[in-house]
Amino acid sequence: MKPTILSKLLIIIVVTSMALSACTLPISKTPQSQPGQLETITAGQVSARLTQIAIETLIAQVTLQAMASFTPLPTNTLAATSTPLATNTPLPPTITPIPPTATATPIPCNLATFIGDITVKDGAIFTAGESFVKTWRVKNSGSCTWTTAYTVYFVNGNAMSAPASVTFPKTVKPGESVDLSVSMIAPGTTGDFKGNWMMSAPNGVFFGVGAAGGVPMNVKIKVTSIPNPKDPNTIYDFVKNYCAAQWRTNAGFIGCPTGSYDFKNGTVARSYAPILENGLADDEGALITIPSIGGDGFIRGQFPKMIIHSGDHFKASLLCSNKMTKCSVTFELLYQEYGTASVTSLGAWDKIYDNSIIAADVDLSALDGKDVIFFLKVSSKADPTDDLAQWMAARITHP
Repeated sequence: MKPTILSKLLIIIVVTSMALSACTLPISKTPQSQPGQLETITAGQVSARLTQIAIETLIAQVTLQAMASFTPLPTNTLAATSTPLATNTPLPPTITPIPPTATATPIPCNLATFIGDITVKDGAIFTAGESFVKTWRVKNSGSCTWTTAYTVYFVNGNAMSAPASVTFPKTVKPGESVDLSVSMIAPGTTGDFKGNWMMSAPNGVFFGVGAAGGVPMNVKIKVTSIPNPKDPNTIYDFVKNYCAAQWRTNAGFIGCPTGSYDFKNGTVARSYAPILENGLADDEGALITIPSIGGDGFIRGQFPKMIIHSGDHFKASLLCSNKMTKCSVTFELLYQEYGTASVTSLGAWDKIYDNSIIAADVDLSALDGKDVIFFLKVSSKADPTDDLAQWMAARITHP
């Protein structure tokens, strides 16, 4: 049998070890060096070293050959274990989460939805003093039934001579609609006007339209013209030119027109549909004058100068107004000749609330050719309560 590479390698290692041992044996005594002996030792050592190098080289070569020819033993592979087939297990049914039930928002008792303007659309054009009826359609979006004890009432803006409130015309159940109508009169001057209205329950709860019920309904109109006086012989119209006058009360000067009827500080306003003491509306223009409160409460308007001719007359219908039951005033016409300081009364008329109208008629012929300043004055006779005095169709005419 041929020796294996491993066997050769072992033999070489043994032989090499013996040779190296022989070259390096210890010397017990170191004899005196003889001439030539040093060279001999050195040569021997060199020879031994060369032999060692040759052997190391041989060992390296044999090792490389051994590694090159080495065949690894086969690895014992474990027998494959039979894997049982997976059993199809049915998946559990998918559970659909059930959303939480939403909490229902309670519906307010009184809530309204605006449906539309049935009459008088926004921006409708009127003549001053023209009567009209404003109608809104609303739906009962609340949970309570509206009865005829409910009202639609004025909130702010311009009331346009409407009543403060109007009752509902019928019972309205939740989900039903109703038309709410209010009679109004266009203001007595030109311009844009707006009034806001809301609703009221019998218990005093106020509500409007919109998602939260806080939006008022409104009426928006435009007054573009002033009507002409009914008297075709009119020379000067005090009603039409009422703001050309300078107005004052016992408390001082006031603006024209005043924003609302002010029974404390005084009022000057105009209406082309004045309400008479019997509750009816007239179609003549009227100055509305209210004195300020005080022991000598009065209101007076000073008009621009004008030339008077023989045959000219001052005419007016003098009255209080509907429901002003405590009205008690004195109407007075005064004049001042331009350039003088004297103010003279041409006539005075006492008026109380008695469902009557005083027809004032003053002949001005004595002032022929003169520049005259006229004053229209109203004084409270005693208690100033309800002192709303109207100069209806106040004018200078030449019949």
